Amino acid sequence: MRICLDRILLLLFLALTPANAVGLSCIKVASALVGRPSHLFNLFQTEICERGCQPTVPHWDLWTRNNSFVPAVRSMMKRMNVPHKEEALLKMGDDVATIIKDQCGPMLGGRHICSDPVTLADFGNCFKRYFFKASIKHIPILLPMASDAACKEQYQYLQGDELWDVTIPNNMREYASVCNQLESKSMPRQEEIQKEKVLEEEVKHEEL
Repeated sequence: MRICLDRILLLLFLALTPANAVGLSCIKVASALVGRPSHLFNLFQTEICERGCQPTVPHWDLWTRNNSFVPAVRSMMKRMNVPHKEEALLKMGDDVATIIKDQCGPMLGGRHICSDPVTLADFGNCFKRYFFKASIKHIPILLPMASDAACKEQYQYLQGDELWDVTIPNNMREYASVCNQLESKSMPRQEEIQKEKVLEEEVKHEEL
């Protein structure tokens, strides 16, 4: 789902950078972002789980990356005027996603993330833990994005209700409206790939 990833990326830099390396405005941004975890948890339950969505880890590749992460990166690159960082930041997202899928996916044991409140909370904590760990090596990419001027703009936005009461809920609803169709839509292509693999094996066998 799309939850203002450009804000999350900025928070990542702030959380992993010494306080004396950033201005007061950037510290305020970090405080504002981490101050509403229960609000986001409740939104996820009401806007995604209670709408019947059954989110799974593969949804990152099936929908979230191209419909959420890539647009967020491009928007941030344009606003921060650092377009040359786009490719590196996209790679960072892919690297982090791979680690989270590998580390947090197995804990679901075949269940979807909304199976029950405990599963949702545990997956959320796992996501947060590995998101920060996996992103440490990419910190240099985020350095140009934490100027005091940029942080002031972000802080003003975070102080309002638009992000928390309009943008995030709408983004969650957008994802929830399609989430249960994602894996079924991907099945024909997966079956096609499997058939191609079988055909290749048959050709190799005949050649032998």
